[in-house]
Amino acid sequence: MAVRRTGDSVEITFTVPSSNNDGTTPADISRVDVYAYTALSPWDVLDPRRMTLVASVPVRKPPEPENPKQKDKEKQKEKEQEKNAPPRPPEPGEEPGAVVTVVETLTPEMRTPLAPDKKPAARIQPEPPSWFDTPRIPPLVGPLPQPEPQRFYVAYGFSRGGSRGGATSKRPAVSFAAPPPAPDAPELQTTERGVVVTWAIPAGLRLPYQERAEGKTLSATFKGMESAASPAYLVYLVPGVAPAPGKEAPAPTAAKGPVRLTDEPVTALSWTDEGIRFGVERCYEVRTVSVKDTATVESVPSPAACVTPTDVFPPPAPAGLAAVAGEGAISLIWEGVDAPDLAGYVVLRGAAPDGTLAPLFEAPLVETTYRDTTAKPGVRYVYAVVAIDRAASPNRSALSNRVEETAR
Repeated sequence: MAVRRTGDSVEITFTVPSSNNDGTTPADISRVDVYAYTALSPWDVLDPRRMTLVASVPVRKPPEPENPKQKDKEKQKEKEQEKNAPPRPPEPGEEPGAVVTVVETLTPEMRTPLAPDKKPAARIQPEPPSWFDTPRIPPLVGPLPQPEPQRFYVAYGFSRGGSRGGATSKRPAVSFAAPPPAPDAPELQTTERGVVVTWAIPAGLRLPYQERAEGKTLSATFKGMESAASPAYLVYLVPGVAPAPGKEAPAPTAAKGPVRLTDEPVTALSWTDEGIRFGVERCYEVRTVSVKDTATVESVPSPAACVTPTDVFPPPAPAGLAAVAGEGAISLIWEGVDAPDLAGYVVLRGAAPDGTLAPLFEAPLVETTYRDTTAKPGVRYVYAVVAIDRAASPNRSALSNRVEETAR
């Protein structure tokens, strides 16, 4: 069970049990009830009647196992009846083992914590110190911070007989405190691998005496410079933003809302989107996220930044070009290159030793051999090969090694 808070919206995600507590299957479960409550400790409230029901998720009953003793005639009869009968509508509910997400919206009224179910046990007063005890020196710290109320979530499974299961889920919690600040708009750079999204630490997270050293964040505390947890971030793909006045609106990059691209929060200040398509606009936003156990709290999104990646990256140059003269032709062979958008190769020829090289054909060929049958006997030629990609404006690699040969 995990929770994620974005603004005032909390998503609660859990997996429907597929087995019972003793490991037997299928699970005897008819529904899962998700509750929420505000308290200072997860164990202050144990009675579900004092909690708020967020959602009741019905669970579909699995099909009955076949009876091996059933006669073949009865099986055939049931099959015929099923063919003639109209299809049964599926039973409402989720399948065992399904991942389910429900949502709760936080309100100001939810901030008030519930009183504990039981009164805390009376504290035992320590014995008064005797005259020979060493005087105690109080710690050089201020008063301990008081616990803040949190919103806890818990799920209960119910059997088909209506009884509540003995085991419950974990109790993740989200804070009512303000979410972390968002970064400024990210900077985008197109590379051969994809779009590199780069951002800076939000100004609200930079302490007055904060420094970056050896990949760690050093924060000034009453104990000196201490290592603090590095902030984490999530990168989202968003629909195209509104165009500037007088400019044409770009095509949308997503059918619906933001799509999370980073599976896990990243602590680096850059991330590469390798799922791009050249010529198709991509827009990004970055959110700061704080993570505690299975609970995450996200900031509001940063301003969006958009880019239309352009393929200006040529493939590698072919190597190992060799030429062999034959009767009425010169045969060429070379080593192929590894490029995801390779279209093929073009052979260039010129008069040796330093004649201008010109392509012998336009459409690239996919083979790594070529037989030049237009060579004139007795003329010495110089050859080179280039690789061509499939970009809208094809990129040409650097020249391969040059070779010279005389036609016969």
